[in-house]
Amino acid sequence: MSRTLDYTTYLDKIHGGWIGKCAGGILGAPIEGIKAFNQIELSEKLFETNFPNDDLDLQVLWLDMVKQKGPWVRENDFADHWKQHVRFPWGEYGVASRNIELGVYPPESGTHNNHYWYRGMGSPIRSEIWGMLCPGMPERAAFYAEIDSSLDHRQFSIDAEKFLSACAAEAFFESDLRTLFQVGLNLFSEESELHQMVTTVMNWAEKCSYEVAMGKIKSFYGDADFTSAPMNVAFTLLALLKSEGSFDGIMDALHLGHDSDCVVATAGALLGIAKGYKNLDPKWKELVGDELLVSPEIVGIEHADTISGLAQETAEVGVTFIQHFDETQLNNAPEINLSSPLPCHVNVYRSLEDASELNVKCENYTGNSQSIKLVFQSGDLVFPENTMELSVAGQETVEDTIAFKIPKTSISKSSRAYSVEVQVDGEQVQTLQRALPYYGNWLLLGPFIQDDPALVPMDEDYPDHGLASLPSFQYMNQDRVNIDTDFITLEKVRKIAEQKDYDAQPFMAQEIQPSGFVINLGDYYLGRGERTLYLYTKLKSTEAQQVWLTMGCSVFFRVWNNGELVHHQQEIQRCWPYATRELISLQPGENDLLIRVDSPVDEINLEVGFKDFAGKHAHQSFWNTDLVPYV
Repeated sequence: MSRTLDYTTYLDKIHGGWIGKCAGGILGAPIEGIKAFNQIELSEKLFETNFPNDDLDLQVLWLDMVKQKGPWVRENDFADHWKQHVRFPWGEYGVASRNIELGVYPPESGTHNNHYWYRGMGSPIRSEIWGMLCPGMPERAAFYAEIDSSLDHRQFSIDAEKFLSACAAEAFFESDLRTLFQVGLNLFSEESELHQMVTTVMNWAEKCSYEVAMGKIKSFYGDADFTSAPMNVAFTLLALLKSEGSFDGIMDALHLGHDSDCVVATAGALLGIAKGYKNLDPKWKELVGDELLVSPEIVGIEHADTISGLAQETAEVGVTFIQHFDETQLNNAPEINLSSPLPCHVNVYRSLEDASELNVKCENYTGNSQSIKLVFQSGDLVFPENTMELSVAGQETVEDTIAFKIPKTSISKSSRAYSVEVQVDGEQVQTLQRALPYYGNWLLLGPFIQDDPALVPMDEDYPDHGLASLPSFQYMNQDRVNIDTDFITLEKVRKIAEQKDYDAQPFMAQEIQPSGFVINLGDYYLGRGERTLYLYTKLKSTEAQQVWLTMGCSVFFRVWNNGELVHHQQEIQRCWPYATRELISLQPGENDLLIRVDSPVDEINLEVGFKDFAGKHAHQSFWNTDLVPYV
């Protein structure tokens, strides 16, 4: 049985949700990233400056997309709209932008090279739009949220956006927060990380004081990355539970800090939908006002200038979703004609970076059966079978795989492109452009291994062995890291690379082809223990330029650019993409890059990436798509 909602109420609740989103963004933006609790008091001063915020920006972006595409938006639409209109270089946004620019589309765009930020808050914060467009239809809202999140996230963050979008959809008919959470939980198994997190926070909120629950979340879910979704979504849920439905509860959310704008804005949006604009305390309406700001990094879209105008546009687009699914009855709504832009949606992607198959998904938008033929063409890949034919019933989705091979010959491009011609019932309807990223090759020399004579003597009080001639058991199980020994010179490395006489060397010498920025050195040798390795490659530049060399390495390492030492890490630290950043100069033509890694531990975490330099910090710069390492 369908639920009934009056259009006036529908619009009012959307308006309340956007007011809550804006209130949270304004309150939280000035302290975003400060990983500490606080006791900020509500005052008009906090609202003297309005801030554009990606939490809202990207939902305004998606609204522009669905205005054009309606309820048929799918992975390709999200990626294309992102590529055309988003200029955010940060975190998972920047990774996704690089992937899409190279031809890597969702869901692969959310996984490739995204080992660090894939659990970030970048997608849970854009959940409300799908609940607003699918009022009373939590499963439908979650469907779009999953596609949305897969553009730049995976796993927990996808589930978090699905959960929050389902709660937002239900908030048009239900205001009790625990009931809303249960509706969201119904989408997940009890074993899922999301389900366990939500139930854990609900349990702490019931049994502990707010301060104690805050501490437990920080202790258990705390993360060095201030954008970590498990931590911040947990904070959001705790603040919502403490609010007991009062919009003033967003101040409790503000006190939690960390990714503060996300925490407060997400809590404010859900409370705003549940209460509706007309039921909000007038003080919040006055503090927030009606101005809508969108970040300048969102380019080329049309949007309202006011929050009330945004609410009106959202409601009008929402009518098309409600009419399409016919699960919620919307009274007194304007009639809007629906027309599918294409007869079907076809997506092609690789699920694993080392997979030898592409996944193919075909969704038939029409009510009639379709014969879909796909023709794969590429100069950079080999398809043993370059055609695929599928029969797809009306309103159904069919998935399959197609094998490919990667030629062993190296290329100078940063991607191996291929195209997919889509034919429906014998008529060509579109051509998809895709690619597999390529990261060139490096010369790996070593490991170089030395024993440690200082460990030879046995324990005088408790000898290690029965025979005095034997070295200590410690010596037998440890080598040493000798950072003062030059095992090989740059000139020798260059000569080996030029002559490629790898078999003639008294140590391992091999060319490796990483599948991303992360280079798993342990994949290329067998033993364990203390050791030194060298990685060498060349970069070809068309002009003299500066680029950001971004690196993460968990052990001691040094980097030489064209023979000049540009970095020397002398301590053990956590490996993450921006752990080390150096602005290096490239000359026209060939440039040398040599990395020496000295490891006292078994596992070596290493990653190397390049970002364009335009007079800005690496965090504010875009990932380079032109430089390809080669030997």
